Amino acid sequence: MSQTPIAPDEVAPVVAETSHGKAPAPEGSVNPITVGVILLAIIGLTILKPDIAKTTLIFVLTLSILVFVHEWGHFQFARWAGMKVNRFAIGFPPFIYTKKVKGIDYSVGALPIGGMVDIAGLGSEEEMVHTVKGEGETPVKDDWSRPAGQKQFQDASLFWRFMTLFAGPLMNFILAIVIFVGLFSIIGMPSPEGVTMNRVGATLSGSPAATAGVQTGDLIVGVGEVKTTDANKITEIIRATPAGKSVDLQLRRKGETVTVPVVPELKTIPENGDNKQVPTVGIAFDIDPATITKYVHLNPLEATQEAFARSFGMSAQILGLVKRAFTGNLTDMDKGGVGGPVAIAKAAKSSSDAGYYSLLIFGASLSINLGLLNLLPLPALDGGRIVFLGYELIMRRPLDPRKEGLVHAAGMVLLLAFMLFITLRDVIQL
Repeated sequence: MSQTPIAPDEVAPVVAETSHGKAPAPEGSVNPITVGVILLAIIGLTILKPDIAKTTLIFVLTLSILVFVHEWGHFQFARWAGMKVNRFAIGFPPFIYTKKVKGIDYSVGALPIGGMVDIAGLGSEEEMVHTVKGEGETPVKDDWSRPAGQKQFQDASLFWRFMTLFAGPLMNFILAIVIFVGLFSIIGMPSPEGVTMNRVGATLSGSPAATAGVQTGDLIVGVGEVKTTDANKITEIIRATPAGKSVDLQLRRKGETVTVPVVPELKTIPENGDNKQVPTVGIAFDIDPATITKYVHLNPLEATQEAFARSFGMSAQILGLVKRAFTGNLTDMDKGGVGGPVAIAKAAKSSSDAGYYSLLIFGASLSINLGLLNLLPLPALDGGRIVFLGYELIMRRPLDPRKEGLVHAAGMVLLLAFMLFITLRDVIQL
């Protein structure tokens, strides 16, 4: 069982959990009130704020695919291990649709920002809430005689429990590699000779560029008196500008050239393994799909090698960020680059505007993020549960289930608080 750390199952679902002694709901149950409210909200947002509606739709569809793949990994390995699966859900409660098939509730939640697989004996979000309130039931003792398909999580061997937990992130890595292989072999990789990387992919919130009005999608065609579209040259000139002194950026925007004066400021950025203070304006460059004039097609073997290289490279960047976070060594660029659902939605919209190629690259990158972050050894995440399996392997006995449940519940609360903080920060910055 795994989930993106967004929201606990605190609201009673349409289909009540039989593990809490409640009657099962009828097959194909729908919550008409919730569905009506959601439809009205969608219609209103589409009419009043069509741009926000488009951003939301792209974000929800992209995240739902990644979450489905993640949760399917947990689900499939649990079934292979003979574990009883109570629910497979995309989205969080309240559930707007549920259909029971062969004893498993397949649900769609009203909050489309996560998912869950409720495996018997592992502990759902609702069970975590009951544990925190002191209402948790006495854990069911392991019974190795249970038939396949009815086993509790603890009935399975350590190997199958590990694989069930690891399968979610594993599927996210596999999805990213499949996307990369497909793109590089069918469409090709942008050739260095056919790429111009002078497109503003993002501006850090509160940075000099953002304050001056530089926008995502702008093409930088000159800095000061120098006409150039080379991202390295642009960066070199900006860093050579004394902090506090204005420099003019020539931007190509909607077919017109505009000049925007920007005052660089000293920021700490990682460079060659060290943190350095350099003048910066807070711009992240991106490839402008419209300027790509040449793609290089790779054969399946080359595409697979490049896909693994890209995936490992992205993983290394994420782990580097996590390391700097835990050591209290985050740079200003790191802090500005961390975002929640709102920031991810903006990035998804920007990638979609740049074309399906960019959107697929973004989806693959986000899939790697989702898989890797879920493997962090934090309570309530897959990695945190795997840590407890390690404890059992070393100590030759599992930790008391109630104590482990309390740890995961506390971790979930902290993760939710962090996500709420990040989301509020993103909204305020908007």
